[in-house]
Amino acid sequence: MTKFTNSLNLFEYLLKEFPNDLMTGLESVESVSKDVLNETKQLILAHNKNQQQTQFHQSISHSTDLLSKNNKIENLIGKTIAHFTLKTLLGSGGMGVVYLAHRNDGKFEQTVAIKVIYPTITALHGPQNLTREAQYLAQLNHQNIAGVLDAGECEFGMYMVMEYVEGTTLLIYCDEQNLNTKQRLSLFCKVCDAVSYAHQNRVIHADLKPSNILVNKQGEPKLIDFGVARTINSEHIDFVVNDYIKALSQEYASPEQLAGQTLTTQSDVYSLGKILKNLVPKQSYEIKCITNKALKNVTERYESSSRLKVELECFLSNKPISILQSKRYTLKKYSQRHPIPVMLASALVIASVSFTSVLWAQNTSLIKEQRLSESILEFMFNTFEQANPEVNKGQPILAKDLLLKQQQKTHSEFNNNPEIIYRLNKKIGDSLTALGEYQSANNAYQQALNIKQEENENDFELASEIAENLIQLSQFEEAKRYLQDPLTQDNQIQARYYQLLGKIYAGLENYKKANELYTKSLSFNPDKKLESLVLTDQAINLVHLSNYPKSLELREKSLSIITEYFPEDNVSIALAEHEIAIILHNMGKYEKALKYFDSSLARSIKIYSKNHPLIAEQLANLANTYAELKETEKAISTLKEVTQTLESFYPSAHTDTGFSYVYLGNAQLDAKDYNSAKKNFEQALAIDTELNQSDSHLKLGALNGLALVYRLTEQYPKAKQAFADLLILITDEYGIDHPRRGIVLVNSIPVEVALNNKQKAKENGEEAIKIFAKQYGADSQFIEMVQKRIKDL
Repeated sequence: MTKFTNSLNLFEYLLKEFPNDLMTGLESVESVSKDVLNETKQLILAHNKNQQQTQFHQSISHSTDLLSKNNKIENLIGKTIAHFTLKTLLGSGGMGVVYLAHRNDGKFEQTVAIKVIYPTITALHGPQNLTREAQYLAQLNHQNIAGVLDAGECEFGMYMVMEYVEGTTLLIYCDEQNLNTKQRLSLFCKVCDAVSYAHQNRVIHADLKPSNILVNKQGEPKLIDFGVARTINSEHIDFVVNDYIKALSQEYASPEQLAGQTLTTQSDVYSLGKILKNLVPKQSYEIKCITNKALKNVTERYESSSRLKVELECFLSNKPISILQSKRYTLKKYSQRHPIPVMLASALVIASVSFTSVLWAQNTSLIKEQRLSESILEFMFNTFEQANPEVNKGQPILAKDLLLKQQQKTHSEFNNNPEIIYRLNKKIGDSLTALGEYQSANNAYQQALNIKQEENENDFELASEIAENLIQLSQFEEAKRYLQDPLTQDNQIQARYYQLLGKIYAGLENYKKANELYTKSLSFNPDKKLESLVLTDQAINLVHLSNYPKSLELREKSLSIITEYFPEDNVSIALAEHEIAIILHNMGKYEKALKYFDSSLARSIKIYSKNHPLIAEQLANLANTYAELKETEKAISTLKEVTQTLESFYPSAHTDTGFSYVYLGNAQLDAKDYNSAKKNFEQALAIDTELNQSDSHLKLGALNGLALVYRLTEQYPKAKQAFADLLILITDEYGIDHPRRGIVLVNSIPVEVALNNKQKAKENGEEAIKIFAKQYGADSQFIEMVQKRIKDL
């Protein structure tokens, strides 16, 4: 007896054996699962409805050749498609058959899932439409979407090569792991995020259901089976295929989809509501309200999957959801978020009525707090007095100097009150950080942290601020020492921990590891502010991995979050715009970058004034864009402004000031003003010598500039020595196989040739080729360039 594993096979069998009475034929079939039986009934109804459709009639009802080909694609184990060998049958569904496949061209190991589309579906939908939609799907790049890697046509029909996800379906995973409601909703929010991303890229899934959501071994959900997806605003409407889709996924299809209407993104929202209903069977009142709104008619339904996600995030963080806004409900949510203050307030009310002794104790505590506040207030009055020109005999005092002066007094003024020392040093540290005085800020933070450590308490927030400032100072190993695993279940703290760890590894140039850490940080569902920061950090890191389009996408997403949720936060908006400008510069879109630079600078100057290191940094990046546009004079004048700003802000030697001289020197090299360039590179080296701890990046930039000056002015012996010093420094700092070493070797070739050392020049070129091949692969453009230089010797 024939065994039917899916509804399409059974449907095809009925068409062949019982063409005039499909329902009677279905009743005669035995040993069929309930799901297959129900789906086949829906197919029969769809077939009857479309009996007048010539395309459907000719493609299925009267094409035994296609039906035969449908059966053949279920027996392809061992066959080859493209450069993959089909190994295992993973399953079959309404659209086709999925195989596990291994790459066979020997280039590298790769395991994928390959879906071979049923010929009947190809005939119904048209190969051109399938190819077009596969192109849209291939553009989707999201951690919670199983990507489409390739698509084409082979001897067995149309196929799609997809990312292979090893895992179980969403509902099974949640049950097997015995996940609670909050854990299930956290997974579901990631699904919503993936759907939202697809919608932003003009793709509607159209077949969302639990079986199309797999959870991999790392606990990450992955949306699969976009085989029936539709592109937004597509002019192609295939009523027959739409009916077929309805037949297969009726339980999760939206009312408008079942009615044969044009699909919108809200159709996917309805399906998500259905999934949510099954995912959390015992729903609280709030979850039930959210689910019901997702399942309403289009006009009353959530307008997007991202809005549905926001509602669920509000529930998870004990914030009011938008559809429940009574005062009593809002107060209840507040008390859930702040149980201790609410409990204390309630206790105080009870105590005031019942126990006068408790009231007395509360008053004593209030008096103590009042005295504490008075002490701090007196300290702040003294601070303001220090800024009075009459006290300072007309001498102006900078804000940072004032803060540093008062910070030194905290111990002597409040040696018997550690709480005041803690509070003041923490606030002073925050202010100094905002001013860019990272080392001084850390001195204040450390005094505050000492108070907590003496009381055997951990303060992750303080330790993380110190680590962040150490990262700014390029002291990455020291930052790692401060950044200990907080050992907490608090998602915000975990997200912050992995974000900073990612920044440390990025600073240590382990960009792949950094990217993994940023992704892990985002997996903890940080609040919107932290999410925007992590996205920006990850975007910056992706530049080092040469993934510019993704970097731009993350920066734009970060700006979108800040603009939507924190429109009043001009600082964050300015920084986000600046990051977009930088990546546009890196992508060669200089004119577009200038617009973002201008907007960012206008916002930043309003906040910080022009005499601030942040403004100097933005101006330096703007100057680089001028240089690329060959507006050399503009670049030079802008960089001179940068050096003046930093010199006035940092009276003593500072890394940022040193880099400003390097950038100015590079611009002057472009203008062939070699004497000025040389002076600025030497100034940068002098600043590095004055620093408490030499900055290898600064020293490298200055030495490289000097080497180029000597080479371009034909001072070849000096150039040779400068390049030799540079190679030693790079080898000590980064190792013998670092790409920077390869670049220096290439830059030294003309010097060796000028000194009649052609053999040495060739050796340097060959050594550079080995480095580039190891780092970038044998087909790197660097290798081609060096080979040409060697050939021309």
